[in-house]
Amino acid sequence: MELTEPPPSTASVQKEEQELLEQTFFSWAEFSHFFDKWCQERLAVFSVKSSTHVSRSPWASAPPLYRLIHVLKYSYVLLVCKDLRAPTQPEASWSSQPRCPAFITIKLSPLRDRLVVSECKLNHSHPACPHMFAYHFRPGHLLANACLPLPVRITNQISKQFVAPADVHRLLSHCKGPDHGVLDALHVLEGLFRTDPEAKVKLVFVEDQAMVETVFFLTSRTRALLRRYPRMLLVDRLPGLQGALDLMAVLCVDGKGRARQAACCVARPGTPSLLRFVLVSLLQSAPDVKGRVRCLTAGPEVAGQLRAVRQLLPCARVQICRAQGLETLFSKAQELGGASHEDPDLWPLLCRLAGATSYAAYSETLAELRSQAPSAFIKYFEHNWAPRHDMWVRFRAYEASRDLDACALVCGHRKRLLRRLSPSHSVAQCLRDLVAIQWADAAGESLSDG
Repeated sequence: MELTEPPPSTASVQKEEQELLEQTFFSWAEFSHFFDKWCQERLAVFSVKSSTHVSRSPWASAPPLYRLIHVLKYSYVLLVCKDLRAPTQPEASWSSQPRCPAFITIKLSPLRDRLVVSECKLNHSHPACPHMFAYHFRPGHLLANACLPLPVRITNQISKQFVAPADVHRLLSHCKGPDHGVLDALHVLEGLFRTDPEAKVKLVFVEDQAMVETVFFLTSRTRALLRRYPRMLLVDRLPGLQGALDLMAVLCVDGKGRARQAACCVARPGTPSLLRFVLVSLLQSAPDVKGRVRCLTAGPEVAGQLRAVRQLLPCARVQICRAQGLETLFSKAQELGGASHEDPDLWPLLCRLAGATSYAAYSETLAELRSQAPSAFIKYFEHNWAPRHDMWVRFRAYEASRDLDACALVCGHRKRLLRRLSPSHSVAQCLRDLVAIQWADAAGESLSDG
């Protein structure tokens, strides 16, 4: 026997309609996420019956409104119930009944800066059927329709895998409309493969959506560089470039002590376990370096992924970049009320602590810190940093790198990178800049140097 949900009361439906009419959305993505959850709560499946793209509006090409084309996407959308009835209901009876009248109309607001629910009717002519809902409902299908006709099947299949030139061509062949967020990124990767067919690229899409979440890549030249100089790896993470992207680069140190970019990863802010993802992708690209890495210097986030990192690089000593560690410590002190930009004491004290050249010097400075800093910060420090002092204090630095300043190398790379990145930090533009930087470096330096 097929279970169905009892129909809601008239008063309940009217309340839902009123609540929906009060909703506003500042992007098509925002509406799509809201609507997925809304449908799941009500076991309802709607499909797009008709729509009008914002780009067809005569005013859309006039600045500054043209930028809304890719954010709002539609000026009109009619969503209708897919009329899912329980399998126990004879199909012959369907033809004698009118289709379910439930519908929702989305329109551009009079100010043209948001989408609103202009009209809706939520009184279905059939009970909700959990079984049919589970079979037909596809999260993210509204976003999919806005960019790729077959995004869920294709992007879920490709996501988190290394892609070949044929995969990029396949995605491009299914792209429609002017959604440059995906289209431009794919064109950059197409150009990379055209120039370097042996490049390694891994794509991650937001689950059940046609939205790029993460792109990892390295060229055949930087892979050769990594294989030649795997002993010391440095990780530089630039979080929240203009609030839009996280960028992570893996550097190797060549025979002349220079930090050379081996691999890059562009991700949406807050992507979890990004360091682990990058290291896994790096080792999959060049598996022969796994046992040859002797030291990995990364940001403070490595402490939270230490077990995974040590499994990936069993022969490597794991260190925290002191410069990034100091920034994190001071920021936490400010958060806990123990420091300010005008504070003349705490920052030098933390610098002395991280730069201690002996255990005695470290212990002496730590005693000063405990006597001066507030208890909340000391509690945080004792729990998160003191047990791992061998990862970030100078006197415990990896012996083979004592003549190298890993922090200076990371900071120098960051400054060079920021000078060469464009002001616009879309995924596509960031990829375009990074690829151009790698080819420019390749033209200026020969692999035989060092």
